[in-house]
Amino acid sequence: MITNPVLEEKNRVQCQLVEESGYDMKKYSELIHRIVLDMEQQYGFKVNYVTWRNGVLVPMESPDSLD
Repeated sequence: MITNPVLEEKNRVQCQLVEESGYDMKKYSELIHRIVLDMEQQYGFKVNYVTWRNGVLVPMESPDSLD
C-alpha cells in the first residue's frame, strides 16, 4: 500500500480511537462526533452532514446525539 506521513498519522489516530472505544462502533462514533464538534468550535467552521436517501445525498442538520 502506498503511504505517506499524513496517512500514517490518520491510521495511528484511528487505531487509538478504536482501542479507546473498546472496539464498540457506537462509542467510536461518539468519540468522532465530539472531536468534530470541538474542531468546529476551535477553528470556527461548520461541518455539513448528509444522509443517503433513494440514491441521493441529502443535507441534514448536525446530529445532537448519535441515537
